[in-house]
Amino acid sequence: KIFAQSILCNSRGPEPCELCSSCIKANSGNHPDIQYLDILEDSIKRQDIDGILNKVYTKPYESDRKVFIINESHKMTVQAANAFLKTLEEPPDDTIIILTTTNVNLLLPTILSRCQYLKFEQISNNEIARILIRDYNATEFEARLLAGYSKGVLQRAINIKNKTFDLLTLRDQVLKIIDELLDGGKFTAFQFEKYFEQNKNNIEEIIEVMMIWFRDVLFYKSDIKEKIINIDKLEWMIKHSKVAYSVKCAEMYGHLQMTYEDINNNSNFKYAIDHLLFKIQEVKHG
Repeated sequence: KIFAQSILCNSRGPEPCELCSSCIKANSGNHPDIQYLDILEDSIKRQDIDGILNKVYTKPYESDRKVFIINESHKMTVQAANAFLKTLEEPPDDTIIILTTTNVNLLLPTILSRCQYLKFEQISNNEIARILIRDYNATEFEARLLAGYSKGVLQRAINIKNKTFDLLTLRDQVLKIIDELLDGGKFTAFQFEKYFEQNKNNIEEIIEVMMIWFRDVLFYKSDIKEKIINIDKLEWMIKHSKVAYSVKCAEMYGHLQMTYEDINNNSNFKYAIDHLLFKIQEVKHG
């Protein structure tokens, strides 16, 4: 957002002046020449990209340029990405297209090859929490939790907050599954297949909950409690830290990331989830 604002700022300086009419409109989210594509569903579809393409070839309303921002662009389906390639490679002279992503590895190579790569510094969790409380009516606890799940990206925290599911409810469901997997026997994993099938659309958030939980357990075992995000679940954390091997908790990060990438690459969903659930049991039994 700040990058787009600086592009259209009347001062033409390296940073937005925050005082001109362009900056004021950009800050309020009402600049007619900054267009956002924020999709709350699990994928950006062809019709979503078609909506952008219909606007790309129109003239700017107020500035000499216009900016399109597609958030979480790694969610584009293959059909959506293919429809976007020609415009991405040769946009109109007055058009800048910004693709943001929290996982560049999930972007198709054909998209990456047509982009210039810019890495933005992550925002601190404290700053994200402050903005969520100030601008998005989040409670202090909700803001801290969302900031922890944001990966340093404000838009990611906002997207999670705006999703139709309740993050706290989802987290409690997932932590209960982890707890039962660590308590249960060899075949416990099979009883949770239905849950994952029913919650396919939230699989990114489910895996994120798991990644943060095992990280928190590792922090607890290492006595780095100030970095724990799920501090309200200390009772379960103490319980899991007593049975989980530190090295296995660390390895779960890689297993979870690989599962998410496999699912996004259209691998067999049931097989990927079954494999993951058995890996979670190995945190204790392996």
